[in-house]
Amino acid sequence: MGDDKMVYESKNPEETTQNTRPRRKKTQDSHSVPKYDGKPAYEKKNRTRRVIEGITSVVLIAVFVGVGYWIFGDMTEIVQDDAEVPEYVAETDANGEIVENTSAEGTVFENIAIDNAQMYAGDLILVNNEYAYTEMDMEEITSIYEYKEANDISYYYVSGSDTSLRSIVLEAMTEMLSDFYVVTGHADIIILSGYRSTEAQQEFYDADLEATGSDTSDLVALPGHSEHETGYSFDVSLYIDGAVTDYDGTGDYEWIDENCDHYGLILRYPSDKSDITEIQSEEWHYRYVGQPHATYMTENNLCLEEYITLLKDYTSDNPLEIVNWDGEIYQAYYIAADTTSDSTYVLVPPDLDYTISGNNVDGFIITVDTGEIASHSETTTTESDSDSTNSDSDEETTETDDETAEDDEQTE
Repeated sequence: MGDDKMVYESKNPEETTQNTRPRRKKTQDSHSVPKYDGKPAYEKKNRTRRVIEGITSVVLIAVFVGVGYWIFGDMTEIVQDDAEVPEYVAETDANGEIVENTSAEGTVFENIAIDNAQMYAGDLILVNNEYAYTEMDMEEITSIYEYKEANDISYYYVSGSDTSLRSIVLEAMTEMLSDFYVVTGHADIIILSGYRSTEAQQEFYDADLEATGSDTSDLVALPGHSEHETGYSFDVSLYIDGAVTDYDGTGDYEWIDENCDHYGLILRYPSDKSDITEIQSEEWHYRYVGQPHATYMTENNLCLEEYITLLKDYTSDNPLEIVNWDGEIYQAYYIAADTTSDSTYVLVPPDLDYTISGNNVDGFIITVDTGEIASHSETTTTESDSDSTNSDSDEETTETDDETAEDDEQTE
């Protein structure tokens, strides 16, 4: 340290002197800097201060190390044991709405909001004399003629280039008639009517009133209340030797009624349900409701009015289990629309495929594909239950010739 060189700056910044103190003229007030052990006093003080600071740093480090050891050294490793995880309990928000829910079987559902306007849309909407149709998703309406031309289809006819259906219905109908042609060799089905505007329905209705001289019609649905306005229904007939003839669904054509549910279709107005549908028997009128609902309705002899009512007994916690014709297991349940809001919270399983349809009455129907296939015993049991239901229904229903619709084709 005694050999350290000290540097001083001169008043001229370009000049620097080393190892030499600047000469200063002594005056009465000037004096030499006192020496201590051959070093300036202020340099000694600086070294002392550095020593004190070093000792302080060591002490602080020791304190931190000690505190850290006291905190972390006392901690023990957490090991997860085999204890059962408590069942999830759904919480509600400030408005009492369920954020998440758990079924009795332990299935966790997520809560999604559906615009209440969607209550009037979907495969399962009920349209009849009581419940009018509200136009929804009309971009789905597709020309049957253009579809046939695009896909080079020749095993059925269509009455005109403007006859149309919703695309999902058109595809299902085409698949059914393709299989019908393969099985029977018949290529004489003609699609007489599909989607119909409210204005066109009004024309049909007025024409019927004029023909009958009546104030009301039990043959043509009220404008705004016809299934044809939904695009989910169509009428068929036969086109043989260049002429349209009546279709009654007998003979080889029984295959259609026996298998239409495989394509999501039902015979909408059977003769034994006229008192419920308020429409006379129409052997030619088919309606798309989708799978697995068509199978359940057919096996249990239910018209759409009855089925919509039945579904209201089933919830997400207690769904209706349906074994489809192909053995796939579905679940269906109903959720009432929230009339106090513009939307309704609907419980759906986030890890499974599902669809949501309005019922056009008061709520929504959720259909869940469980991804499971029924065993043979389950399928047999379901068929047995359906036979029992059909038997009970037959006992309660008495058919007479007077209840059978006239042979002339009617326009619903």
